[in-house]
Order: sequence, then C-alpha cells, then structure tokens
Amino acid sequence: MRHAMIFILPALVVIASCGDSSVTRTLPNVTGKTGDVLVVMDKQMWDGSPGQAVREQVSPMLISLPQAEPAFTLMPVNPDGFRDIYIAHRNVIQAIIDPGKAKADMTVERNKWAETQYVVTLTAPDTASLARLIRDNGEAIRRGINDAELIRLADWLTNSAGRDRSVLTAGDMKWELVLPAGWKPDFNREGIMMISAETPATTQSVMVSVTDRTTSRLGCIELADLTQKKMSDEVKGPDGGSFMVIEQKAPVSCRSFRRSGTDYIEMRGLWTLEGGFMGGPFISYAFIDSASARAVVVTGFVYAPREEKRELLRQVEALMYTVKKRTE
Repeated sequence: MRHAMIFILPALVVIASCGDSSVTRTLPNVTGKTGDVLVVMDKQMWDGSPGQAVREQVSPMLISLPQAEPAFTLMPVNPDGFRDIYIAHRNVIQAIIDPGKAKADMTVERNKWAETQYVVTLTAPDTASLARLIRDNGEAIRRGINDAELIRLADWLTNSAGRDRSVLTAGDMKWELVLPAGWKPDFNREGIMMISAETPATTQSVMVSVTDRTTSRLGCIELADLTQKKMSDEVKGPDGGSFMVIEQKAPVSCRSFRRSGTDYIEMRGLWTLEGGFMGGPFISYAFIDSASARAVVVTGFVYAPREEKRELLRQVEALMYTVKKRTE
C-alpha cells in the first residue's frame, strides 16, 4: 500500500522535495502507528499491477526477522475517502493517473499536512507505467519511508532521555549513546558498553564498542568478525554456558552507505545462542573514526519469542544511530 517514491524510469523522472512547511504554519501531529503507510489508490489499481508492485517491492517480507513480517503495514484508501483524519497520516503514498501527462513524475514532500509527515505523490499516464515506476524504485521508496520513521523514533527516544546519556571511554575518546526512559546500563568498561530495555515479554539491547587496533578498511567480512566476537564474549545465555553468535543457517544482508560525511557498513540477520535455544534479529554497523583510525561497532538485538519484532527492531535501529562522539 504505498507508492513509488523515487522514480528512475526510462521516462523523464522529476523528483521534487518540499522544504519544511512547518516554519510558516502550525501543523497537527501525524496520525497512525509506526510502520503504517497509507496508500491512496483506487480499488482497481490496488487489485491490479500497481498494487501488486507496492506489496512486492515496497513492503516485501523482511528476511532479517525470524517470523514473516512485511516491511510496513499497508493501508489502501480510495481517493474519495482520503480526507479528515487520513490527511494527517504519518506516511502517505498517492497514485494519480493523468492520461494527459507525457511522462511519469514524482514529488516527495515533508510536513505537507502534519508535522514530520512524509508524502509521496506519483503521477503517471497509465497503470502500466505506474507499476513499472514502483517496481524500478521499490527499494528507494522503502528506504525513504523507513528513514522518516527512524527520524521520528530517534526524536522520541532522545526526548524521553532528556539529558541522560551512556558514555563510553575508549582511550582519549568518549562516545555517547542516548539513554531513553526505561533503558538501563548493563555494563560499561574501557572500550565497550551495553544498555537494555526489558519487559516480561521482550528484551531490546544496544552494544557499542571501539576496536583496540587501528584499521584502514571495513567490509562485510570484517564487520561480521567484529560483531561475532563481541556477541560471543559479552552476551551469555541464562545458564552461563551458552553465548550469542550469528545464525549461520539464515541469510544475512550487508550494505555500505554514506551519511553526514561518514562511511558506514551495516549488517542485518539473526542471532542464536550457541549451546542454547534463544534467538532473534540483530543489526550491526561500523565506521572508522577519522581521529583515532579505530572502528566503532554498534550492535542492536531483540529477544521477543512471542511478539512481533519489526517495530521493536526499528526502535533499536533508531537508538543505535544516536551514537556520537562526546565533546566536553
């Protein structure tokens, strides 16, 4: 139930991004739950190739979770019903068929009808070009919506923390991680720390470490080795004899990207207990600190055997990216 948001069709693609409209007017808060996406599309399109493209490419089943869960919860709405409370929904994808248009185009707008809202409008001359647009750009659409959710979650977690931070010392450097309400430190030693939030049904944890040695390169293999070592050394099972490892029987994804001038490598997969029976999803990322040439490794994981894990992991991911160098 979403639209394509970035289009790189053979046709001319137009991406327009609005500025922050909240600067000039007061907007309501967004509605809907984290991970919900409102798709404004008539029933014929939703049941046809455009809707199928949205379901398959924008919200596929996530391979990094132990149970089948889609990337988002899609909520199709007929254009005639897109009014009132729907207007302020957190994530909106609009599909418009305009036979008079020569080429498909798209606009991305933030804060259009509500604060922090993310709106994608796709206009195409026919359903075939609309479906093609979605299929060609499904991953970009998915990442854009996910990034919008992560920003909202990071703001929420930071606000709940107030001034509370968990601070890691690694040589002459200090690194801080937002410590939200409900999260507690597990341990904090030279070069490594971990915090967790626990309920009777769930555990969410984030571990931050800095390598002892300098490094000039980080790839998927290096990140897997660093993650596995810290997992097995620091996270033990309830009996004390088991320890956390990366599940080798499940697929692991890895990607590199650049954010705010820093190169990251990120991995997603499943963890399990060697010698035990627990498991769940994890995310791990690393970057090289330019000042010390050491790798900073941040790993987040979830244990929730009877609960859906998509949003629990998304919260962990948002918290992981609040790590930053502490300036005194």
